[in-house]
Amino acid sequence: MSWIYLLCAGVFEIVWAVTMKHTDGFTQLWPSIGVASAMIISFILLACAIRHIPLGTAYAVWAGIGAAGAAICGVILYDEPTSLWRVLSLCAIVVGVLGLKFLYEPDVDGVNDHDATPLGDARKGG
Repeated sequence: MSWIYLLCAGVFEIVWAVTMKHTDGFTQLWPSIGVASAMIISFILLACAIRHIPLGTAYAVWAGIGAAGAAICGVILYDEPTSLWRVLSLCAIVVGVLGLKFLYEPDVDGVNDHDATPLGDARKGG
């Protein structure tokens, strides 16, 4: 379920990034409310995801989904330029995100050692 939260958080990051184009510097009320709402939803879903996915992995996947998605939307919706290097760079982001997802190894004992615990907690061996 955490990966679904993370995917949805990434989608809402794309939504706020794309919608921000319509705020005209946050001078347009409804697009600005849309951006703020999508940001809040994205952060809440990211927070839910990092309960069971390591922070570094979750943040990298979230940012990668948002960055690649916003760039792709820019090309499709706003006729932004494409070049070989831009496409290859986007592919690298997508491959990195997929690698983090499919090479993710949860704890075998079923205990998530990545839950928030104070540094140096003796019960965790730190």
